[in-house]
Amino acid sequence: MKKLSLKIMIMFSLSSVTVIFLYSKLINDKNYSAMKRPVSYKINSYNKSHDIERVVVSFVVCDSRFNESINVVKSVLLFTKVRVHFVIFTDDTLRPKFNETLTMWKQLTKNQLEFELHKVSFPQEHEQDWMNLFSKCAAQRLFIPKLISHIDAMIYVDTDTLFLGPVEELWHFFTQFNTSQISAMSLEDENPNVSWYPRFAKHPFYGKYGLNSGVMLMNLTRMREFGWVDYVTPIMLKWKLYIPWGDQDIINIIFHYHERAVHVLSCRYNYRSDQCMYGDACADATARGIFLLHGSRKAFHNNKQPAFQAIYRAIDKYVVGTDPKYVLANMDLYFSQAPTSNCGNLKDAFLKVPTRTFTDLYPAPNR
Repeated sequence: MKKLSLKIMIMFSLSSVTVIFLYSKLINDKNYSAMKRPVSYKINSYNKSHDIERVVVSFVVCDSRFNESINVVKSVLLFTKVRVHFVIFTDDTLRPKFNETLTMWKQLTKNQLEFELHKVSFPQEHEQDWMNLFSKCAAQRLFIPKLISHIDAMIYVDTDTLFLGPVEELWHFFTQFNTSQISAMSLEDENPNVSWYPRFAKHPFYGKYGLNSGVMLMNLTRMREFGWVDYVTPIMLKWKLYIPWGDQDIINIIFHYHERAVHVLSCRYNYRSDQCMYGDACADATARGIFLLHGSRKAFHNNKQPAFQAIYRAIDKYVVGTDPKYVLANMDLYFSQAPTSNCGNLKDAFLKVPTRTFTDLYPAPNR
């Protein structure tokens, strides 16, 4: 009887130790290894049946990039008749300028444009790390799912981007998400000899080539369910010495572990100089036209990429509320004046979408 009682006590003790060990391991591993948990399938799919009545576009801007960012707004308005709601995160210096300019444009566009302005806000504990990651305040976008609770989805763009077609076409990709997808982006590059990530990255990244986050469709409802914001600080602290592209690298690390959560967009929706400076590297853009131009590495502002400069210059010159037909004429003019370049040799790819869109939006009057 004593031997039986002793065996029962030993078995009970071992079971207790095992339970305590497993519980402790679960708690300790929760924060970082949770990154590998599967995406929730219980999130409602984006409403595929309702017509697009309003599109939400967001960007983050600090310091001296006001003019560049305001041209993002111009480019959106030029190529759509849909109502557009802009969510802008900016600093105390630029906020009054945005408020004044966009209030005036709202009147000129008869309320086609709506906007809300937010202060740049990072977790206090690591505020300086976040503020200066890559470029000042660029990492703000990582926290948008938690900061903007009243919006279901948005198109996030860098300030060095320009729409060349109707924003609702890009918005429509939300309806193509499957139940596991929370975001959509283009690949960094489809050529391993050109793409930065397989050659230089010292951290995990998406797929074979990595993602470029300059254009990012964000289903915020799904990202909140996913626990997006819970991942970003542990990742930043673990990898901060090895992520030269800052927030983009953090996004790549997350999606390295959750490849099924990404809907991959064509390169024509995030067209950079890498796609043309060494020759034609985006066949879809050549065939169907560039939809969204991304002037990364200051392509809009230096003389290395005159084709990119030509498009930017035409949109920069446009005054909201005036006849938009001159924008297309100026694009063609500035292209013809630009020095010869590999990107410039693809003039048709640059002008195809804006030409088609203008024909649809601003038909010539009957004579």
